[in-house]
Amino acid sequence: MARKPVGEANLGLFCTKTQLSLVRNVRGAVFPGRMATRPAKALGIHLGEALRRAAEARGMRAEDVTDDDDLTEIGAIYHGMTAREHRPPGYRLVRLDDAQGEWTVWCELMSANHLTFSVAGTGLDFVAEAERLRAFVDGLDGDLGYASDPTLGYLTAQPMLLGTGFRIRSMVHVGGLAHFGYLRELCNAADAKGAMVELDRTDVTPPGALVIIFNRFSLGFGVREIAERFRAFLVRVSEQETEARWRLFRDEPFVFLDLLTRAKAVLKTALLMSEQEALDLLSDLRLGLTTGAISARKVDPLAPHWFDDATDRVFFRAHGRALRRKHVLPHDVDADPSLRDEALRAEWLRPLANFAFSRELIERADEQ
Repeated sequence: MARKPVGEANLGLFCTKTQLSLVRNVRGAVFPGRMATRPAKALGIHLGEALRRAAEARGMRAEDVTDDDDLTEIGAIYHGMTAREHRPPGYRLVRLDDAQGEWTVWCELMSANHLTFSVAGTGLDFVAEAERLRAFVDGLDGDLGYASDPTLGYLTAQPMLLGTGFRIRSMVHVGGLAHFGYLRELCNAADAKGAMVELDRTDVTPPGALVIIFNRFSLGFGVREIAERFRAFLVRVSEQETEARWRLFRDEPFVFLDLLTRAKAVLKTALLMSEQEALDLLSDLRLGLTTGAISARKVDPLAPHWFDDATDRVFFRAHGRALRRKHVLPHDVDADPSLRDEALRAEWLRPLANFAFSRELIERADEQ
């Protein structure tokens, strides 16, 4: 068995990515949801130009990427941007990069609010990143003119974001908690700590045992305090998730061995792989790797991009074209985009079958 992590060391094995956002609205215009199509489009274009000038004056490079199809799909998964089918009239997406190309801020115009500034990634220093984003967004106030109230703070179309306009969302892997049926308890704990879990049903494990946790309120607290409280809650939950994973290894080794044996067999032999099946297999492997039940060779299924890249929106754009050149598919399969992607995804995941079971897991399973 691998050494069990303690404290904040659990967070990196639990949290796969985080998006931090600040929403702002401009003075003198109604919220986007109340606007007709023509004025919404006109305001979106106007704000885009104003944002570009303001950002470039501060050393940021600005690019309107609204019509970039690949970036639209990948951005929805990697960075939490609004999917194309949910974009309202007037929507624009602007990418802002610093001069060194080391920091990217995404700004969605005319979504639920006039301006939504976001950063996303796998870093775990939420507080520092939140403060950096706040400083950048506040620096644009003089150019854009944010709507605010001296008592309430920044005015937003979403009541839960009234105040600082700050939203922090983390994608987390809860394979251990889901295995033992603790998703309802997770939701209750989040509610008690001012957070919410995006989950349709607590009695059904979501694909990949992945859920999103986000802060419920923005009023009455500063950006830094919200980020600190949210991170402390995630650390606590990550400790419970780690305990559940080790309990699976310790108390149910035969079940665990069966789970991983099935995963190995499917990864080695499957000809078609759906998005949900791929996410579930990656979840199983993550449980095995983080507990030392298995060891991977040459590949790292713990890499944060694995879950994202397995999704329908991203997979073919990120990997499908290269795989298509390497693997010749039957004509009828290649002609059907859905079947083509499932066949190529099976080939893409096949190297993950090359893992070894730990001696301790096998011995524990034999003794159970």
